Amino acid sequence: MLTSLARFCVRHRWPVLALAALAAVACALLGHGVAARLASGGWTVPGSPSARAEALLTDRFHAGAPDVVLLARAPDSVDAPAARAAGLTLVGRLCQEPGVTGVDSYWTGPVARGSCPAAGGGRAPGGGAEVDDAALRSDDARTALVAVRLDGSGPAGRAAVERLLPIATAPQGPLRVRATGHAVLDRALEHYSERDLLRTELIALPATLLLLVFVFGSVAAACLPLAVGAVAVAGTLAVLRGLTAVTEVSTFALNLTGAMGLALSVDFSLYLVARYREEIASGSPPEDALASAVRSAGRIVVVSAAAVALCLLGLLAFPLYFLRSMAYAGVSVVLLAALAALVLVPAALACFPRAIGEGDLFARRRRAPDRAGAGWQQLALRVMRRPLLVTVLATGVLLVLALPFRQVVFGFSDDRVLPRDAPEVQATQALRDGFPQLRNPVELALPGWRPDRPGRIAELDAYAKRLSALPGVLGVRTATGSYVLGQDAPLACPAEASPARGTLPGCPALRHFTSPAGTWLAVSGEADPYAPASTALIARLQEARAPAPPLVGGPTAQFRDARNTLAQRLPWALGAMAVATFVLLLAFTRSVFLPLKALALNLLSLTATFGAMVFIFQQGHLKWLVGDFTATGTVSVVMPVVAFCLAFGLSLDYEILLLARISEAHARTGDTVRATAAGLRAAAPLFTASAALVLTVLLALATAEVALMKLLAVTTALSVVLDAAVIRPLLVPAVMRLAGRANWWLPTLPRRGARTVLPQPSPPPAASPSPEHGSHGMVSPTE
Repeated sequence: MLTSLARFCVRHRWPVLALAALAAVACALLGHGVAARLASGGWTVPGSPSARAEALLTDRFHAGAPDVVLLARAPDSVDAPAARAAGLTLVGRLCQEPGVTGVDSYWTGPVARGSCPAAGGGRAPGGGAEVDDAALRSDDARTALVAVRLDGSGPAGRAAVERLLPIATAPQGPLRVRATGHAVLDRALEHYSERDLLRTELIALPATLLLLVFVFGSVAAACLPLAVGAVAVAGTLAVLRGLTAVTEVSTFALNLTGAMGLALSVDFSLYLVARYREEIASGSPPEDALASAVRSAGRIVVVSAAAVALCLLGLLAFPLYFLRSMAYAGVSVVLLAALAALVLVPAALACFPRAIGEGDLFARRRRAPDRAGAGWQQLALRVMRRPLLVTVLATGVLLVLALPFRQVVFGFSDDRVLPRDAPEVQATQALRDGFPQLRNPVELALPGWRPDRPGRIAELDAYAKRLSALPGVLGVRTATGSYVLGQDAPLACPAEASPARGTLPGCPALRHFTSPAGTWLAVSGEADPYAPASTALIARLQEARAPAPPLVGGPTAQFRDARNTLAQRLPWALGAMAVATFVLLLAFTRSVFLPLKALALNLLSLTATFGAMVFIFQQGHLKWLVGDFTATGTVSVVMPVVAFCLAFGLSLDYEILLLARISEAHARTGDTVRATAAGLRAAAPLFTASAALVLTVLLALATAEVALMKLLAVTTALSVVLDAAVIRPLLVPAVMRLAGRANWWLPTLPRRGARTVLPQPSPPPAASPSPEHGSHGMVSPTE
């Protein structure tokens, strides 16, 4: 099939290139504007208890985390007449804005749309007098909070935030207003992600082009991988645009699309062009050389793309749409890059054989003795003389690098993934510092249980006092009052109800906690939301005796549900990835041991990568090397999963290239030591050049201002370095020398005459001295 595809592309070279260009333009037009349809977040597990609690609070109580939080700071006091009038005016303007469903402020308490205070201040209509809610005022009385709730999310919510922020943050008399809240932070995250994507392209493209000119030897050949990457990225944008119509897609999918599209397009194009040049050097006619190159190197491209795609498909096992989005983008760009390379490279080589295929400015230097692969050959031979020592030392180094991972503390990303000088980050930090009771909000919903029935107010009062006495609780607010360390502090209006009527008084702050769906309580946690102490607090809250089974919401509960879901599904996802990869490599190598070796060595390199993830991004070391970021003391629980799938897939790419060359050499020589050295000699220049190009793209992505992308780029880059410098040149030869004939063991299926996925060269030549017995003679990889 690959040979037929190559000959078809050669025969119809110009129509193929024209159709590819038209397809890329059409996909780019279809994918235009996809960034505006992508969503931030994606950490909540649909259907989890915390998600049900959040939905109940939002839909039935108009509570939960507000979309926008405004910090209004007065020069003296927010209780001064001018500040109070300005605050009421601000609340009145916000209530009238389209898309705003409610506002909760220090001066008014909860106000629904249509019950706005008068624009010039005064009392709220409908019986709701001005309410000084002390929980929404800082201890120094100079800052008051205004919480705004919006109707809808996605593009509608984004548009509402865009309209709202200029109004809210404009000067309000004596008040100076700053904005935060998850909708504001999502907007900032999208803004910085777009900047990171543009910066990555501006850095990676020229740097990659210069490196490609050196690797390929001509400008025309260097432009070929960029064209392949452009087709793959444009096609993926169209795919993502279509997916946004049926599901949520994370904004981070764009960053992954650009980085992976360019990196893998370079890999696949390099393999095909290098193999074509080998065939030309051996005297094959151009058309036959193309067919042979696509038949042999094309198999490597197909299997590599399938392996990377299988690794990324494992992300679909998790219900978080952040992880699923990475799978959508990654799988699409990998498959499209492979297809574009298999179609465009032979067509372009047929159109411009001299400029691309033979126009190597550095050909003479590459043909110099001992320059291309002899050094790698000698390294492999030295390693295989002391395989056990090399295996122990290299494994020991990797395990030492992995030790920091024992101290990992998982969490979720928050505002601190953004640059520390971002206005949204500074506003959020001011909220933490000035309102510690809001640092870790926990919502307890009691669905179906209403306190406005006879005898229930005392029961709710006792429950709230029990919760406020638990370790790690700063306070509890509910329909009957506010409680701190078991002591009650009355709200702005009385909390007593008439047992005869069974109703609560008409106080906005109290009605806020009760609806026909039941009631809820707001608990203030003492520790940061993702600290282990906060997770323990959630367990204590659930164990406390309650009037009805509670649903727990808030960031800590969302993190706990996501962590538990990942822990439950991770073994199944990893098992499916391992089985699929093993079967794929079994079909490719016709060996049982080689796939197992590939899986084991890739896992070994990733343990060191995870250790670096903790050492750098959790503990905050080496900022001088990787760039500034805020170390929060935790690692986002989803990032090791993404980094594992991405780095594991890229490692398999190099492993497949090396195994293909070793298997070809073994088919010629029948000797494992000679085959391993010959395979490394042929493959090492390719995978080191590919690693350098991939590192260029990843290091450009590492300049990102969003810490999540920096983490993913740096850890994946480290994995590529370890793979190219330790795993392939040291551990692979050592382990293959130790395994000996076991490398080629395949039960029940006879090797002689068996059909194989690998190319089958001519029969082995006459026996010659083996390097295993002291000779350094070597069969040329192009024979």
